[in-house]
Amino acid sequence: MYYEIIRADGSTKFYKIFTKMLDDFDRQDMLDLYRLIKERFETASLEGYDRLLWGDLITLFEPSEEDEIWKAQQDYTLISWRLYDSCGVYVLLMDTGINIHMMVEKKYPLKQEMLSRMLSRRLDIDHECEMAYELLRFTRSQLKK
Repeated sequence: MYYEIIRADGSTKFYKIFTKMLDDFDRQDMLDLYRLIKERFETASLEGYDRLLWGDLITLFEPSEEDEIWKAQQDYTLISWRLYDSCGVYVLLMDTGINIHMMVEKKYPLKQEMLSRMLSRRLDIDHECEMAYELLRFTRSQLKK
């Protein structure tokens, strides 16, 4: 199973997992994908990969402290965190295989323990950029609260 992304120019690309899309997407692509999947979800029941994609997008755009992913975060061991600056998204990879996608400028219900784990690991980036520094500053400020 793959996600097939067809752009307005007619070009097509296949992705096995949502995180791989982040290499090729910019911010507008992320917003458009969310809008399209949300419209589809409102008119049809999602199954399989579509349901997984919807879950990732809900976590990214509409985080709720009531979602299981946030409630169970103390049970996860953080393997890595990576910034995709082209779309302004960072990803936490957990030992369970769970990826948590978050936007740099948005506040998420991360617990103090997870924030501490993030800062004790190195942020994985392709190149030095202001967005990486902003993310580190923001994460430190959240830990101090």
